[in-house]
Amino acid sequence: MYVRASFSSLYEANQNADIMRSNRRSTPRELTKELAELIVDLNGRKITCLVHNISDGGAMIESSSGYLPKRLILNYPDKDIRAVCRLAWMKGNLAGLEFI
Repeated sequence: MYVRASFSSLYEANQNADIMRSNRRSTPRELTKELAELIVDLNGRKITCLVHNISDGGAMIESSSGYLPKRLILNYPDKDIRAVCRLAWMKGNLAGLEFI
């Protein structure tokens, strides 16, 4: 059995999925493209990252580091933020951080 789908129906399905995902967020996201740093160990080792978006609950960052620890500190001077974070997810160079 074959299912035929039009481009418009696929586009609408994708838009509906985006709306459902955005509704799960408890706080709005602010889009940014600014540099920050991640403090990743007790010795103060730092990794530069690019903050893609940020909210009261967390941030999405991009880092060239292949590994990030489960707990880290986001130091984001442009927004006057220094927060302990939990690594919520990682996909390639992108990572989701949850403020704890």
